[in-house]
Amino acid sequence: MMKEEDTAYHSERALRELHLGLTAPSISVARSHLQLSSLHMKKVFELGGPARRPRPLWIID
Repeated sequence: MMKEEDTAYHSERALRELHLGLTAPSISVARSHLQLSSLHMKKVFELGGPARRPRPLWIID
């Protein structure tokens, strides 16, 4: 995959997991989806190049 395709893939997955997390039927399921969303967003920022701005607070290490 090219960098643009990778970024698009991880961005779409992050938004999908965020939606699933926000509409999940239980806290444990929500937490799992939100953590996956965070991982995909982290990858989007990594693919964007060197860190030129602080990482958003919603990205979990």
